Amino acid sequence: MNNRKTLALVLTFIGLVLTVGGPFVPGGVHLVPNHPVGADHVTDLIATPKDSILAGTQSGQVWQLRDRIWMPINLNLGGNPVMAMLGEPGRSPIGTSAGLYFAPPRAPELSGRVGSLLQTAQGLLAGTPDGVRWLHDDRWVSPGPKANIYTLFLQKRADGNWLHAGTVGAGVLSSPVGSPGETWRSNVEGLPEGANVFSFTSASNGALLAGTDKGLFWQPNPGDAWRLLQPELDGKRILALYFDERGVADSGGRLWIGGDDGLSWMNLAETPEGLSAASAPMLADSVENQPSVGVSWILPVGDRLMVSAGQVYEYGPTKLANWYWISLIGLALIVIAGWVMPRPQPES
Repeated sequence: MNNRKTLALVLTFIGLVLTVGGPFVPGGVHLVPNHPVGADHVTDLIATPKDSILAGTQSGQVWQLRDRIWMPINLNLGGNPVMAMLGEPGRSPIGTSAGLYFAPPRAPELSGRVGSLLQTAQGLLAGTPDGVRWLHDDRWVSPGPKANIYTLFLQKRADGNWLHAGTVGAGVLSSPVGSPGETWRSNVEGLPEGANVFSFTSASNGALLAGTDKGLFWQPNPGDAWRLLQPELDGKRILALYFDERGVADSGGRLWIGGDDGLSWMNLAETPEGLSAASAPMLADSVENQPSVGVSWILPVGDRLMVSAGQVYEYGPTKLANWYWISLIGLALIVIAGWVMPRPQPES
C-alpha cells in the first residue's frame, strides 16, 4: 500500500509540474504573425514616444498596439494609403498618397504623395516625388534638387549631425542638419548608377549604412565614397535596416536586415577604416517561417522586434508549439494518480 501511495504522490507532483509548466516551455526564437484582425496591407510601422506601435494601412486605416492589443484609431484620411507617420495619431502629421494630414498649425496644404516625414529642430521635413520639402516660417521651402524621395534619415555624429534622403533612381541626397533649406548635395560616389535607396541606419562609430536595390553600402563620413559592406548581399534589395549597438560579445554590433528573403542579421566589426562585416548574413528564422513578401520595416520593442512585411510580425522568444499536449499529459497523470492512490480502509 505504501508503494502505491508513493507512486500516486510522485505522479501527482509530475502531473502538476507538467500541467502548470506547459504554457511556459520555451519554443525558441521565431518570427510569428501579430497582425491587427481586420487590417489590410500595412504600409507604415512606427513606435511612438508613449510605448505604443502604430500601423498604417493601404486603405487609410491606422491601428495602435498597446498592452499587446491592437485597436483601430478613428481617423479620416480619405481612404488614402498611409505612407508616413511621426507620433500619436491625430496629433502628429501623417503623410499619405494624397497629401499631408494633421499638419502643424498654419502650415500650407501639401498635396500629392508624402512618402516620408522627419521632425528636426529646424522644422518638419517631407519627402515628395518632386524632392524634399522643409516647413519654415509657415511655408514649404523646396531646397532642391528635384528627386523622388523614398525615405528621410537623421544621422547623429559627434562632429555634427546630417540629414539624408534616399531616392528612387538618384541615390542619396545629403545636407548638414543646420541648413536644410539649402540645396541638398548629391552623395552618390561609389553607389551603383541610378540606385534606389530604401533604408538607412548608422553604426555606433557614426558610419552610415544604406540599403539599396543593388545591395548594402556604407560610408565612414558624409560625402565619402560608398563601399559595399557584404558581397553576399550584392544585387539584393535591402528594404529595411536596424542597428543594435548592444550587439554580441567581441562584435561592433548586430545589423538586422529586411529584404525579399525575409528578416536576417549579421554582426559588424569596427575597424581602423570604419566598418566591416564580421559574419555572413543569416536568416533570423527558417525559410518556412519567413514572410512571403519583403520585410520593409524593423522596430525594436524591448527584447523583441516588430516587423512589417505586408502583415505585422513579431520576432522573439515563443512558446513551444503544441505546448498544450504537455499540460494534457500532466492532467492525465493526475487522474492516474487518483486511480492508483490506495483507498482508506474502513474502520472495523
